[in-house]
Amino acid sequence: MSEATKEEADTSPGLQWSSSIDRMLAGWCDQSKSFEWMNTEAYSRYSVRSTAMSIAVNIAISLNGIANLIVGTPAQMSTIPPSTILGCVSVAIGIISMLQDKFDWITMANNFKVASVQWSHVSRKLEEQLAVPPAGRKDCGTFLKYIKQDINTASESNYMIPKDIRRKCMDKFGKIPDFDVPDICGQVEHTLVYSEPTLPLQVPLLISNTIRAKNADPDANTPPGVVHPAKPA
Repeated sequence: MSEATKEEADTSPGLQWSSSIDRMLAGWCDQSKSFEWMNTEAYSRYSVRSTAMSIAVNIAISLNGIANLIVGTPAQMSTIPPSTILGCVSVAIGIISMLQDKFDWITMANNFKVASVQWSHVSRKLEEQLAVPPAGRKDCGTFLKYIKQDINTASESNYMIPKDIRRKCMDKFGKIPDFDVPDICGQVEHTLVYSEPTLPLQVPLLISNTIRAKNADPDANTPPGVVHPAKPA
């Protein structure tokens, strides 16, 4: 009996929402929308092709039935030998069936349709979390764990997206300012690294001098622009 292995978490317990996590999720959301668009375009393309292939098969089968009728007619009413008609129809059916099995456009169309729906769900989950204040969101570590599982599941069909659709995605979304286009579209970006939030630099000497200048009482005999020192208490 094999020992049960405990799944380790990707992040430490108590992880809190931060601006860097929000930027990362916003990039994931942009990429999810891009993948949803690409899978929808691919589904439309291969759905049309699979439908055309099915129509061609049905037409070939119908022609086969017509050829059988012609074979049954008297020889003087047919100008083409029956064997030629049956042979051409059989060859056409064989070629169409071979192409249908080879390209398997029906399966590809169904896979792209499923992937499009999955990417739509991922983008909506990300948008929902980013639109809610950090205090009203789900636990950060738990959300990251399950959203990554959803992304991994939806990414299984990414390699099948045609190259020309990826180029169209780059042309369509690459012009949007600060939009994170997926790397498979041809634009690879540098990986961002976490950095601590910086506070504005404050110089105590300048701050104390400014406060004393505000508390100083002006003298009527002093020319404008001269700051008096504060009076002792």
